[in-house]
Amino acid sequence: MNNKQAVVSAVSLLMIVTVSTVWLLNNPKTTEARNLSDEALLALIKNDQKAFEGFIKAGGKIHDALPVIDGSIYTIAEGMAYFERSEFMKYVHSQKIPFVKQLKGKDTDIMTIAISKNNPDLLKQLVMEKPDFKFTYGKKEWSLLHLASAACSHKLTSILHQQGKLNWDLKAKDGSTPLTLAAENDCLPMLSYWKEQNADFKQKDGRGLTALAILKKKKDAALVAFAESFEARSVASAPKPIPDFYKKRKIPKDQIIDYSALIEPEDRPLEATETAEFSEFAD
Repeated sequence: MNNKQAVVSAVSLLMIVTVSTVWLLNNPKTTEARNLSDEALLALIKNDQKAFEGFIKAGGKIHDALPVIDGSIYTIAEGMAYFERSEFMKYVHSQKIPFVKQLKGKDTDIMTIAISKNNPDLLKQLVMEKPDFKFTYGKKEWSLLHLASAACSHKLTSILHQQGKLNWDLKAKDGSTPLTLAAENDCLPMLSYWKEQNADFKQKDGRGLTALAILKKKKDAALVAFAESFEARSVASAPKPIPDFYKKRKIPKDQIIDYSALIEPEDRPLEATETAEFSEFAD
């Protein structure tokens, strides 16, 4: 590249930067959106609800993108889950602003982030938005309960089960169930919950695995003891055989002999009319 070409390139770059700067300054909405997103992020980080309410009142959009957080880009709505700001969610809900978005092909959203936090208050607030609990994620098509089992987010089990209507035996595309995933991920509190709900730990998932077989291979003493409790329960519930000496033996009538006549009178029982004074217990 000669000097003339270098000068032309530098001038062109300067013109592009100048035009871009002028365009940004003449479009206050773009500048405002960028500043509002920064304001929202600061409010989320500092847990400053008044500042967050100010962001909403200033026209901030809940689904605008936040600046990069830990190498990932989240929306402001997702940021509420990421920073576990259930009170912010409550305020947004009171303003009748929908903030739950579940999009096909997107593996991460406000629901999955909330599942990873294992925070019941957060999930209860999201329930108010009536999310699609049957929604599935990723190539394995895991439900929210599958995700909770894999992450051992055991504090959310009852909410996903009772309010989300998701059960332990729900099979994903990869064949896994929430119960077998909980066993694979050593999630004893979640396994205990399903035991109380009478889940079948011997039922095979789509991969041919059972939760009980998975637990028996564990090295953790608590998990092994938990698995053995099922064996103890099955043995205790099995009917015990009746000993032979309790069983009635049938004797043919022609073999029955009456020996009462051979008993001497003094060996016979006293008459029922015997008074107390002749009793062996009398003084």
